[in-house]
Amino acid sequence: MPVSVPLTVSELTDRISRAIQGDPQLIDVTVAGELSNFVHHSSGHMYFTLKDKDSSIKGVMFHTWNRRLPFVPENGQHVYLRGDVVVYKKGGNYQLNAYAMEPAGQGALALAFAQLKEKLKREGLFAPERKRPLPAYPRRVGVVTSPQAAALQDLLVTASQLGWPVTFELAPAIVQGEKGADSVLEALESLYRRHPDVIVITRGGGSLEELWVFNEEKVARAVAASPVPIVSAVGHETDFTICDFVADARAATPTAAARLVVPDAKNLAANLVQLQKRLAAAVNAVAASRRRTLHTLASRPVLSRPLQLLLQPRQSLDITVHRLKTAFARLLEQRRHGLAGIASRVADLNPMSVFSRGFTLVRDEKGIIKSTSQLMPGKGVVIQFQDGQAQATILAVGGLEDGKGNEI
Repeated sequence: MPVSVPLTVSELTDRISRAIQGDPQLIDVTVAGELSNFVHHSSGHMYFTLKDKDSSIKGVMFHTWNRRLPFVPENGQHVYLRGDVVVYKKGGNYQLNAYAMEPAGQGALALAFAQLKEKLKREGLFAPERKRPLPAYPRRVGVVTSPQAAALQDLLVTASQLGWPVTFELAPAIVQGEKGADSVLEALESLYRRHPDVIVITRGGGSLEELWVFNEEKVARAVAASPVPIVSAVGHETDFTICDFVADARAATPTAAARLVVPDAKNLAANLVQLQKRLAAAVNAVAASRRRTLHTLASRPVLSRPLQLLLQPRQSLDITVHRLKTAFARLLEQRRHGLAGIASRVADLNPMSVFSRGFTLVRDEKGIIKSTSQLMPGKGVVIQFQDGQAQATILAVGGLEDGKGNEI
């Protein structure tokens, strides 16, 4: 066998690559299979294996293409991939470079809708308790829609028919297409700076794809985080968007949205008349009840002779006053008698009182003479009488049994 010039690995790989890339049946091919080994790399690229029951092929979907996917690929999903078969030279294997992916069995948008709805529901963004009540009597209503939309005219015409004095502030937005989501976000931010009482997001009906702006996650999160209550009125009655679920209220149509946020002035006036009548009737009923009560009280005998009400209390007061006077007089007499006794005892204890009974007081320069032992003949003393005093000289001193002792 003749020996041929050997090929390098790179040369062989290049030949295989050219052969594959030159086959028109391997270019822009659509393949059905199940995703496995799915990895969404930090670079943004997606790597996976597409398989069926007998075979598998590796695949990649670069960030340039996968960033437009409306749904999130997952392991186990059956999908349709569209792309080119190429040779990955470093690995020495062939793979599918995909630039389009759709879920099998349902549309990509339907799957994306279901995925986002479930995700936001788990986060609690649909919970009734986070829904805010709409203002009962708004003065300023913000509107996010296209200026050319029929929905805007439906909203304004219906509101004008309701007769309530309200101002509508339009924030124009693109409501369909790739630029729609960012346009709606800008419109909302514009309205927040104007501080409306409530905001209506609206547009007419359409297909799922045409309404997709209001199924974008960033739009849904902006609506959920709005500082102002929002009413979602997107599409027709049978159309539902993610915004419908996160908004504070949903209106099936723009006309319904107008009736939801704008009070009906005629109904309010009629209700006011009814309330006035009910109030007047209630006031009259209360007044009549009070008159009957007053008449009943006035007809009582005790009120026909009001002085009778004072007789018994006045008698009780007289008795009480008499008792107090008697008790006070008795107490005063007791105190007077006690003071007289004390005064008598004090008088008895007064040394000067003995003079009135004929007694005298003898003293010398040292004090009162209490005993004859303090005296001696020739001693000078002072004798105190009731009305004065006299000086004397002791002539003799003796005992009681000695009569001479009494001479002075």
